[in-house]
Amino acid sequence: MSTREEASAQGGVIRRMDELVICQIAAGEVIERPASIVKELLENALDAGATQIQVDLQEGGARLVRVSDDGCGMTAADLELAFEPHATSKLRDASDLNHIASLGFRGEALASMGSVGRCSIFSRTKTAETGHRITNEGGQESPVEQAGGPRGSIVEVRDLFYNTPARRRFMKRPSTELSRCLEVLQRAALAQLGVGFVATHDGRRCYDIEVGMDLSDRIRRTFGAELAESLVPVEADNGRFRITGFVAPPRFSRRDSLRQMWFLNGRTVKDRVLIRCLREAYRGFLVEGRVPVAFLQLSMDPTLVDVNVHPAKAEVRFREDRHLFGFLLKALREGVQQTDMATPGSSLLSRALVRDGRSLREMRASHPGQTALEPTAPRTPWRVREMPAAPLEIPRPAQQGAPPSAAPNAATDDLRGPFLQVHKTYLVRALADGFEVIDQHALHERITFEGLLRDLRAGRVEVQRSLIPEVVEVSRSELELLIEHRDSLARIGIELDAFGETAVAVHGLPARLKNPKAQGVVRDVAEIIARTGKAPDAEDVIEEVLHRTACRSSVMAGDALGEDEIKSLLSQGQALGAADQTCPHARPTRVRFTLDDLEKAFHRK
Repeated sequence: MSTREEASAQGGVIRRMDELVICQIAAGEVIERPASIVKELLENALDAGATQIQVDLQEGGARLVRVSDDGCGMTAADLELAFEPHATSKLRDASDLNHIASLGFRGEALASMGSVGRCSIFSRTKTAETGHRITNEGGQESPVEQAGGPRGSIVEVRDLFYNTPARRRFMKRPSTELSRCLEVLQRAALAQLGVGFVATHDGRRCYDIEVGMDLSDRIRRTFGAELAESLVPVEADNGRFRITGFVAPPRFSRRDSLRQMWFLNGRTVKDRVLIRCLREAYRGFLVEGRVPVAFLQLSMDPTLVDVNVHPAKAEVRFREDRHLFGFLLKALREGVQQTDMATPGSSLLSRALVRDGRSLREMRASHPGQTALEPTAPRTPWRVREMPAAPLEIPRPAQQGAPPSAAPNAATDDLRGPFLQVHKTYLVRALADGFEVIDQHALHERITFEGLLRDLRAGRVEVQRSLIPEVVEVSRSELELLIEHRDSLARIGIELDAFGETAVAVHGLPARLKNPKAQGVVRDVAEIIARTGKAPDAEDVIEEVLHRTACRSSVMAGDALGEDEIKSLLSQGQALGAADQTCPHARPTRVRFTLDDLEKAFHRK
């Protein structure tokens, strides 16, 4: 008899799960990492009316997350129910779900934390002479005890996932987990004006926002003065919806959405309608794959939005999404068009400014009907560069006896010319049996990447050091990551140090890079480390970093090249052998056309 048959004979196979298992399953949705705990405890503190919140972390939050607030506090009777699943002070009946004004409402978070960590709560109401304390370790609750302490609440979660080692193995390095925690805290600080925030890590203060700071001051403290001083305010109100905040010029756009922040009634949200609306507002000003930077606070009646559609309450559903879209698009377009459009890019506007020196105002006056300018080369990063100050490096002749694969089509690869540059982007050269068209940026990107990779593998990355370090502004969380991995970055030729609380000083970059821009390199590296959660000495991370740096320092679409520079570029590509057929992003570097192709195209065959 099978196990199932035996169970059926004894009364069935379905069993009730015990409370600990139920809570641990719920924790799988609610508590993913230390940042999840920070988010839930911040929401509780804010719902309690706190005006000052402190977050203390150890080992990125894996060892300790402690959130202290000066909110209304809880009584002993409240603490008795604090760890009960689905016990909450924020809902009374089902009708309350139609107008949720609090950040939290499900009553799952504390029970989930207690099931996967060593959790304790101290709380004291504003009128009580003393407070009370309760603990929960792996689902085992202690009795509520009287205890001394300040008014408000202090919640601690220690040794996260100590009893579920499989979950613990999925956590990243402490620096990565700290970065995620700080991202959550920063979003809360920008969403909740009138509340002060302090964060410490392993006893060191790493973030602080004063109560009286407005949104602009908070952005400055979090992301630095360069971004804060370039923002353009957005404000509109139609009686049903209200939007306030800031949008950034296109030059601050990023590959990720970490600095595109939407706050709905004080709640951080990531909604497709809002994201699409902002993308539409920047249409024509950003190339494909770039994400605009914005900090926007949206207010509306809670009955017009459903926040109970996502386990983490990050997604929402609007009841009047069409009206909202139209309202937001108009307000955002007005803001975007007021930003400084002098972006580092090969747009029509940038080219015109470089060509004849006319101002942005004069350009707009000469094209009154033009509200958006499409990029001329949407598949390449926007960047305006002068012709290289020095010619491309001429490689040594290939060694004799190289394998045939090292020089494909060598018989037809004649570098004597003539050459033609089309639209300052493509190179055309004649071959014995036809001609080929070469993407100058893609080819030089491959050459630069292979050179960087070769230097790294040989352990001889030459560094070009600056007499005056270039200062690059970053966020607090990015600064923590960069300093944590400073030694690993130095091994790949990127030398930097902390410079204040929201900046790094870049002392050197790989010498192989031509006219490198420290700002782009540093921000790319920070984004890659934050996204992957890996150290920059991991092989896949190294390759992505080198891809980005090679792309930024290569000949760009729009760069005029002389004949000697073209010959040098083609010669270096030829020396790579088969590797020169694609750029590091797998785009082709060249397309060949034979005489047979031409004769067929012109119906000669």
